[in-house]
Amino acid sequence: MTTDQLAKINWLKRAYDAEQVARAWTAKLEHDRSIAERTNRNGLQNLGNPSGNATESLLIQLADTEHKTKIRLKEMMQIQTEITEAIAKIPNLELQTILIRHYLAHETFEQIAEQMHCSTITVKRKHKKSLAILKIDTK
Repeated sequence: MTTDQLAKINWLKRAYDAEQVARAWTAKLEHDRSIAERTNRNGLQNLGNPSGNATESLLIQLADTEHKTKIRLKEMMQIQTEITEAIAKIPNLELQTILIRHYLAHETFEQIAEQMHCSTITVKRKHKKSLAILKIDTK
């Protein structure tokens, strides 16, 4: 692979990385909600919080986690939109399909080949061709 191809692959892989971060924050949000609900149900007060109400502290933490989760989800959507727009500029729909399936749907080349009724080697060759056509600023 050339330096340019590797840079484009890394640029495209940002969608996966952003999705993983967003999923992690979503999981943390669910965890924090669960703790807050249990604490609220049990009516616990001053649980490890000498300065006040444990429920209040948990609700503040929950609000903070919700805010951070929204930011990460927004970042993920912006990255996916940027990648989708760059892919859409490729004039060949088959090449677009390969990039979308691989970088946005996270399918392997083998899965893509099966869906497209061709060999994995063909998908890899077309992937390489799509990278050559893809116009992005990797700097």
